[in-house]
Amino acid sequence: MKLIKEPSVLRRRFSLVNLTLTLMFLALFTFLQFEVMDDIFLLVAKNSLVSVAREIEALDYKSDTFNNEMSDIEANNSVYVEIYYPRDRLVYTTDSNKVVYEHGNSSVSLENLQPRVMKLISQEMHTDGSYFEIRQEFYTTAQYLVFGAFKDTDIGIEIYYPTDLIRDNASTASWVLFALSLTILFVVLLVVSLVAKMYLDPVEKIKKTTQKMIRLDFSAVCPPFKNKELSELSDNINFLSSTLSESMKELQSENRKLEYAIELQRKQEKAQRSFVANASHELKTPISIIRGYAEGIKYGISGDSTEEFCDIIIEESDKMNNLIVRLMEQLQYSSVYSLNESSFSIKELITGLISGTRLDFEECGISLSVDIPESFIGRGDSELLSSVFNNYFSNALSHIDFEKEIRITGTDVGEAYRIRVYNSGKPINGTDIQNIWQSFYRADKAHSRKEGRFGLGLSIVATIQNLHKQEYGVLNREHGVEFWFDIKKAD
Repeated sequence: MKLIKEPSVLRRRFSLVNLTLTLMFLALFTFLQFEVMDDIFLLVAKNSLVSVAREIEALDYKSDTFNNEMSDIEANNSVYVEIYYPRDRLVYTTDSNKVVYEHGNSSVSLENLQPRVMKLISQEMHTDGSYFEIRQEFYTTAQYLVFGAFKDTDIGIEIYYPTDLIRDNASTASWVLFALSLTILFVVLLVVSLVAKMYLDPVEKIKKTTQKMIRLDFSAVCPPFKNKELSELSDNINFLSSTLSESMKELQSENRKLEYAIELQRKQEKAQRSFVANASHELKTPISIIRGYAEGIKYGISGDSTEEFCDIIIEESDKMNNLIVRLMEQLQYSSVYSLNESSFSIKELITGLISGTRLDFEECGISLSVDIPESFIGRGDSELLSSVFNNYFSNALSHIDFEKEIRITGTDVGEAYRIRVYNSGKPINGTDIQNIWQSFYRADKAHSRKEGRFGLGLSIVATIQNLHKQEYGVLNREHGVEFWFDIKKAD
């Protein structure tokens, strides 16, 4: 982080910002003022001409005071008026100052009245028949803003207003407003600069203190200030410095504890990796022996032909060996494993697995029931999920007691199907039920290694279910234990 060391850098930046904003304001204000002011005054002039037309329309053309009233309107508004009746006959102009209608027995000659003949520059028509035009005299550059309107009685009015007056008024107003806004702007900048100076000096002192805090030097202390807000800020910074100093000491102590914990975790992870690798290697040896003897039985070496069951033994041995290889790969690549997912019938999968071990429960007089709907179609790695069920089923056979009953059921739990494996027998005590998912943990110490049980089955279940991101668990039921696991529904 780059620290600002020059004491006047804030002042220079503040001055630069003020100057930039001032120039931008002046440029924008000048542009709007001199470009828009003409349009504003033109709009004002148009509204004024409309008002003049309404005043004239309100007059009584037959009144004796009509001439005087018209003279006042023309003089007060600096306009030239032409009145037509009917539309094509000029009966009044400002120059003639004649009445429209005859009074008493006297008549007025209107033959000498002539309208102004000008060149049309632009025209703006309205829906009510009125219009605005810009006209220019033929032999001069003088231009006029003309408003025309005709009443239902065919009395028409045209009012002329010099555009030079509009431009002159707009220019005068623009310069007056420019001078006034410039004066106000500089007064505001002067006041802002004086007020800023009251804050910049304390900020410079606060900056020096906080720069030391950035370097973790909490020895500096901010002085008090006359300004209430800055004084509170100074006190807060001092309190923050003191708090950070104490926190740094505690943090250093916690860091030492954390380093020790991280090192301990590393050792535990290393031991766990070595443990799983050794366990996998130990499991491969009996699997290889099973395969060898199974092939010997299959080809008649033992003299007892049980080819059908030998095929099953070989198939299950391959599955177990493949599972171990996958688990070792999972360990090798830090739990990054690609599932071979597909859709399958859950009932067909489980009944197929049970048929391969039917002698185990027929010879022992075990009652087995399966209640899984045909419509349950799951999605996942069927080979790994077969291992989950086999571990549950093998565990049920090993711990069955009392009525010697095994029930396999399936229920719909929303986004997944839950498969339950219940066996009658003794419940799992509270301390064991939390640890049975750990590798080599055996709740029943009576089952020794000689029986081929190393406490790896349920840990493999946990690993496979975590790979599928699905739930699993165990519950103590009345007169038995129920293990369960979820299989994701097929799309």
